[in-house]
Amino acid sequence: MENTVKTPINKRFNFSETTVAEEKYLLTLSELLKSKRKGDWKKVAETLKISAQCAEKSFYRVYQKNHFEVVEALKVIINQRNKLIQVHE
Repeated sequence: MENTVKTPINKRFNFSETTVAEEKYLLTLSELLKSKRKGDWKKVAETLKISAQCAEKSFYRVYQKNHFEVVEALKVIINQRNKLIQVHE
């Protein structure tokens, strides 16, 4: 199949899954993206002392140097926000 302007690419991740574990990992990344809100890349960047653009690129590029650190930092930020939301409800 040829990718053209009319056929959009569904994946934004620079990673082609081959095993069940890799597919599962991509699903968790997709779930993190759904939970992410505006300003989260900035908070991740402050935590890891990198730029916000670098944090976002590292998230999408699975084999990049900071990928796993960015994923963990984003999980922590999302979990902290969810706890705060539950406390105030």
